[in-house]
Amino acid sequence: LMAVRDFEFYVQRYRSSGVSLADISTEDPLDVLRRLPILEAGDLGELAAESLCRGEGIIDMETSSGTTGRRKRRFISYKDDAAETELLAELFRICGLDSNSRVACLDTDPLTLMVSFTKALHLLGVRESYMYCVGSDFEAMLADLPRLDPTVIITVPSIIERCFEALKTHYAAGSGTSLEKTIFVGEPMPVQMRKMLQDTFDVEVFGYYGASETSALGIECSEHSGTHIFTDHNVVEFAPDGPGFDRGELVITTLNQRAFPLVRYALKDRVALIPGRCPCGLPHPRVDVLGRADDSVSILGAKLSYDSVLAALYKDSDEAGPMQIVVTRDEGESLEIVLPSSLRQGETDLRKALMIAQPDLDFLVSSKHLRLSFSYIEDSSFGDARKTRRVVDNRRSYQSAL
Repeated sequence: LMAVRDFEFYVQRYRSSGVSLADISTEDPLDVLRRLPILEAGDLGELAAESLCRGEGIIDMETSSGTTGRRKRRFISYKDDAAETELLAELFRICGLDSNSRVACLDTDPLTLMVSFTKALHLLGVRESYMYCVGSDFEAMLADLPRLDPTVIITVPSIIERCFEALKTHYAAGSGTSLEKTIFVGEPMPVQMRKMLQDTFDVEVFGYYGASETSALGIECSEHSGTHIFTDHNVVEFAPDGPGFDRGELVITTLNQRAFPLVRYALKDRVALIPGRCPCGLPHPRVDVLGRADDSVSILGAKLSYDSVLAALYKDSDEAGPMQIVVTRDEGESLEIVLPSSLRQGETDLRKALMIAQPDLDFLVSSKHLRLSFSYIEDSSFGDARKTRRVVDNRRSYQSAL
């Protein structure tokens, strides 16, 4: 009701679907909701423009890589920010964080998601919380972390893997540190990595689930039997792969986002439903978060979409040509973009266009967290576009993550 009352964008969508304000007020809300079209990432630009024009108490903006080439923007109001902070505090409480907790939010760039986390941790009343930035020299920058003696580390799985040996030097089981818990964010954590963390560091591992367009969605409880999706903050629909399937994608309708409400938004996240009630007593449904349904890749927490890279590199062309993205890890993260040999002479301009279109990628490259390279092959070498893998992720743990 709030969305159609405040946004012309939704007035038009409701009207084209034959839904009126009277229907919303008198009929079953879920039945009315199902009559509306799915909101795709490509629709968000128009919604964001209207959100910005309204300008009612907007204090922040979040962006993420767009699947259609245009970066997605979400504007946040004072009320949105307060609601998000309260929800995050509630989620961290479920992980067992309290006034005795000392929390390190470990990231390559702390002025992102971790800012929201430290605000929520302050509201929760933890003993201390801080953002700890690790540079390209992980080993050297992590050497000072043990002096802060955190009981909890919040970070991204690929960061843990990248600096695992450096962490093991200080936090291996029996080392006398206070570390008790790890909360991972931004990416699914492979089963093998979870077991490795538990066995090596003797810590309890929790998974946080959220999206830049929706903020927090859920958390793993102490039973560790899936991620609870908090349905009192969002209406959650499950779109199965087919009749009777327990795997599929999530569709989200936000209940507390005033500056940027989403009605039936396709997250493009693949999940597996977990049946039954969780022994922890929480009423919220549970899922296993499997990964992305589209051709995208996460590098140290930064999401990179194949289509957004393609659009940046072919922005001056009448038609996009072939491309492949290859991600590897040896001494560090490497991103190789494979293009037709006819584009070789324009590499400088291609690199510049990509950095402008992808600020997160630009940060990773300029801060030496990521090596970016271009390679070129004959057009015919790409083969059948329907069979060629558009994104190849050669990082060991990611091959077995899904």
